[in-house]
Amino acid sequence: MWINIRVKMGKLEDYLKKKGFSLVNEGKRERVVMDDYEFFIENLTILLPIPLPTGKESLDDLIGMGTRYARASRISQGLGAPLEYELNGTTIYIIKRFQNREDLENSIIKSLEGIESLRYFI
Repeated sequence: MWINIRVKMGKLEDYLKKKGFSLVNEGKRERVVMDDYEFFIENLTILLPIPLPTGKESLDDLIGMGTRYARASRISQGLGAPLEYELNGTTIYIIKRFQNREDLENSIIKSLEGIESLRYFI
């Protein structure tokens, strides 16, 4: 008899891997790495960073910042209300809190699916 022993991947991690993204565990914080954007998960809380211009950016920097702003905006729309905001240096974090991991993961997946459908629509 063969026993199939496999480490069970989390639903979110599996979804991200299928999309070509990744989930990096950094101890108490996890980082969701997308092609052109990263956000964080900490204690059942999603943190979506948006960089603020300082006046020292090049045009390429500003374009990259616009892309990160657009990603954070679309993801936060998919996550829904209520949202909180926190300013930390030159970064604004959009914050969404959850009661359990399952709701957090389902919300991220739903939100990222919304971005993908928008990309194909455009």
